Amino acid sequence: MTERLRIGLVGLGDIAGQHVQVFSKEPDAEVTGVTDVDPARLEARSRSWGVPAYADLEALLPHVDAVVVCTPPTHHRAPTVRAAEAGVHVFCEKPVALSLEDADAMIVACRGAGVILQIGMNFHFHPAYRAMWQLLQSGDLGELGSCWMRSFNLYPSSGWDQRRRQGHWRMRPEDSGGRLFEQIHLINWLHWIGGPVHSVFGRALTVAPDVPVDDLDLAVLNFERGFGVAELALTPTTVNEASTGIIGTRGGISLHGARLLLRRQDAPQEIEIAPAPTPSRQRHFLDAIRAGRQPENDGPDGRMSLAACLAFMRSAREGRVVTLAEMEA
Repeated sequence: MTERLRIGLVGLGDIAGQHVQVFSKEPDAEVTGVTDVDPARLEARSRSWGVPAYADLEALLPHVDAVVVCTPPTHHRAPTVRAAEAGVHVFCEKPVALSLEDADAMIVACRGAGVILQIGMNFHFHPAYRAMWQLLQSGDLGELGSCWMRSFNLYPSSGWDQRRRQGHWRMRPEDSGGRLFEQIHLINWLHWIGGPVHSVFGRALTVAPDVPVDDLDLAVLNFERGFGVAELALTPTTVNEASTGIIGTRGGISLHGARLLLRRQDAPQEIEIAPAPTPSRQRHFLDAIRAGRQPENDGPDGRMSLAACLAFMRSAREGRVVTLAEMEA
C-alpha cells in the first residue's frame, strides 16, 4: 500500500470533525495530530478522536505532511504561511481570508514553497453541480445566458441561538465577514460556471431580531458573457427552498430536489440526468498532493470568490455596481 499521508488539524471547531471522519476512511491518509488555542477543547477532541494533541502549530508541524486549517477566517493567514514555510501542504477552510492582502500572502507563500493550497469549497464535488458545469463545458447548453443559486432556510435555528448567546465568531461581522462569506460556496459555483467576475451588485438586509449579521442577501455577478444570481435567506420568515441552474443559448438545466432536469432547445420535453459520482474534496486534496498539481479549488480560485464577496459588501453599503478592478485599487 502507498505510504499514508499524515494529516494535522489546526482549529477544532465543528467542521474539524467532518474532516477527521472523511480522512479516516481514506486508505492512504491518517490524521496524526491536532491543535487548538483552547486547551480544554484540544484535550476533549484528542481523546474523542484518538489522535495526538499538540500544544501549538510549531509542535504539530514535524508530525504531518499536510494541515487542514479550520480556524476562523481572520486567523487563516498565519498558520497557512507557517505551514508552507515548513514544506507542509495546506487545505484551508473557506473563505480563504477576509482580505485580499491576507489571501495574496497565503498564495505567495504556498507557491514559493511549492506546496499545495486548496480552499474548502464544496460544490465542485457535488455530483449534480459538477454535472451542470460539465454540460456547459461540453457545449451542450450553448453559450451561457445566466446561472443561479437560491438557498432559503428557516433561521435562526437552535444552534444559531446558542452561538448567539455564546458570542460565537460566526455572529460577529468583523470575524465572519457576513452571511454571504459563510455561504461563499454559492459565489464560488457561480464563477466556476461563468468565469471571471467583472462586477457585482448586492443587497444585504437583516430580518431576524437580535442577529448582528445580514440574513437576507441578493448578489448579481456579471461575467464577460452572461450573469449569475445568488439569493440567500436565513431568516425566521422564510420557507425552505433551494434552486440551482443554468440557462444557455441551446439548452438549460436545473436541480429540483434530487432531480437534475435538462431542457434542450430542439427537444420536445425535458429529460432527467443521472450525475456521476464525484470524489470528496478531501480525496481531491490527497490526489493533488500525490500528483504534484494544484487542485481545482486553489488559492486563486478562493481569492476570486473572496473578491466577489468583498465587492458585494461594498455594493450593498453604497447602493451601486462595484467592479472587481475597484477591489484591487
